[in-house]
Amino acid sequence: MLSKLRMLALLTVFLPTTAHTQGTGRPWNELSPEEQERAWQNYQQYQALPQERQNFMDRRYERFRSLPPQEQERLRQNYQRYRQLDPGQRREFVEKYRRWKGQR
Repeated sequence: MLSKLRMLALLTVFLPTTAHTQGTGRPWNELSPEEQERAWQNYQQYQALPQERQNFMDRRYERFRSLPPQEQERLRQNYQRYRQLDPGQRREFVEKYRRWKGQR
């Protein structure tokens, strides 16, 4: 099981920042107050999830951490592009992804 501090680090990995260290996120004291608030809210949401969902997220995080740094960065960039889509474009993307995944 991930510690609380490690989970906060996980939740800050995808914060929209320009300076990421090699996939480790940044120390809490280097986050802006807004980033700290967002990380704390994310952590609280994580804690409210059923244990099965928390375990799923923990496994995904471990898989992400096992990737080479350049692959981690590629995923971060893809995530940032997704976050910049408007809600309609996001829905369309998710629908296309579900159809693609169902064909595999």
